[in-house]
Amino acid sequence: MKLLTILLLSTITLFGQVSFNEPKSVIKHNELTLYLDSDNNSFISKHELKYNNFLKLDSDRDDKWHSEIKGPYSKEPYLYSGYDMGHLTPSHITSYNDTLNHHSFSFYNQAPQLAGFNRGKWKRLEMSVEDSISKYKSDVIIITGVIYNETKKVYLGKSKIKIPEMYYKILYIKTKKPITYIWVGSNKNGEVMITNIKDLNGVLEQNKSSIKFK
Repeated sequence: MKLLTILLLSTITLFGQVSFNEPKSVIKHNELTLYLDSDNNSFISKHELKYNNFLKLDSDRDDKWHSEIKGPYSKEPYLYSGYDMGHLTPSHITSYNDTLNHHSFSFYNQAPQLAGFNRGKWKRLEMSVEDSISKYKSDVIIITGVIYNETKKVYLGKSKIKIPEMYYKILYIKTKKPITYIWVGSNKNGEVMITNIKDLNGVLEQNKSSIKFK
């Protein structure tokens, strides 16, 4: 892996859509699909975004966190914890549709993310994703997930909310020869690295994750 020192450092070209073995617990909201792990914690958010919808992005945000099904999440454990409620699919990139933007504030589209990481390098990465969509003018699929250490689970305070060790993001651009960007970010030191499917799967396997990309 190479440290991501500039935005859009390099690309990895794949000739097929990135896919993964999907968990059984799924919440679907049209273009936005949320996947839960076996502990009913957030796992993966997949956003299928058409370029003509991307052109409609605005600054309006619903900003009302809510729970869709019974689970471990509430706002209270986050207070004074040093962790933000970190979006998986960012709210801004769903702002072309008010209903979808509301669903981006689902408790299952977030996980505990170090405040400095969420508001720093990860935010800049999210901006670079939008820059790439502007550059290629194509429909995209954006997959954002978290990696928990399933061998030694760490929780937020006394809650059952697991703290991820890492965040990752996959940007699949539907150009004639599809282009894929993949990044991993540490939820310990806030560093972001560009990577590839093989190395991402290695990190997932190392942390006993049930997810594998192909």
